[in-house]
Amino acid sequence: MLIAHPWPGNVRELENACQRATLLSAGKTLTAQHFGLQSLASTPPDLYEPNQQEIEQALLEFHGVISKVARHLGLSRQALYRRMAKYGIKH
Repeated sequence: MLIAHPWPGNVRELENACQRATLLSAGKTLTAQHFGLQSLASTPPDLYEPNQQEIEQALLEFHGVISKVARHLGLSRQALYRRMAKYGIKH
């Protein structure tokens, strides 16, 4: 479940989740509940991939604010930059 989670906040989000799980755990074993990932057990990883037109539209809608566009599309900023480079979209 930890591998399947997209971790949009990257390493910092994972570190925070580990600290939270450690604090919530009464024993030595950590479960998905300690990480707050119980909802991921029943849902497959998101396979949505935005296309060039969706990225360009989101950039217009959010006035080029990359963090807002990335959040809207369900991507990290780095992933959004990679998609933009792939499609030749200039910021």
